[in-house]
Amino acid sequence: MSKAIYRWNVAFIVMSSVLCTANPANAGNVREVTIKADTTARLALQSQVNSKLSEVGDFITASLAEPIYVDDELVIPRGAEFQGRIVGLSRAKRIQRSSSISIDFERVITSSGIAVPISAQVTAIDDWDHEESLKANNKGKMKGGHSGGRTIDNMSRGTSLGSSAGFVGALLGGASGASGRLVLGIGGAGIAAGMIGGILLTKGSEIRINQGTILRIRFLKPAAFPVQSSTD
Repeated sequence: MSKAIYRWNVAFIVMSSVLCTANPANAGNVREVTIKADTTARLALQSQVNSKLSEVGDFITASLAEPIYVDDELVIPRGAEFQGRIVGLSRAKRIQRSSSISIDFERVITSSGIAVPISAQVTAIDDWDHEESLKANNKGKMKGGHSGGRTIDNMSRGTSLGSSAGFVGALLGGASGASGRLVLGIGGAGIAAGMIGGILLTKGSEIRINQGTILRIRFLKPAAFPVQSSTD
């Protein structure tokens, strides 16, 4: 046997061994199972999100809180990593204009390390620590609302300033000989202006989502996952 043929035989044996190791006998039992559109799931957020600091395009990771089954067959186990991005964001502004955020998930990393593309949208955020829930509209946008306490506080301050301004105005009106009814009108206008000013100065609430917060998602499109069939 020539050295060249000997080398080829050795190479073939080594390659066959590698292929057998990488593709075990039961690899043929892997098949695809499809998760239907509108399937829902719950994820535990692994990143931090803040509508004041985050940006559109920021990378988001979460882990599956409950396994996903199709026809009683396990397709995605608990703890599987979901990867996505912030696709929409607006910060809170004055006049009680609240912040908003939209998050989509693009892929799932399987236990074998395969990245399976998906199209899923966050439909709600459950903050158990603060007993709050943000619901998304049909486009996936979640709004932060506004703080009633902050509004009342700013109205109180505005009313206080308005009362002071109204009092000064009433004194000036009285000193100039204005009628009592007009003097009361000046004072009331000052108070009302202060209350309105307090509302206008109040910003909406920012959205802050900590690690571990539960995200509810919905699959927008069907997604096919490799599933290892059990052998008898």
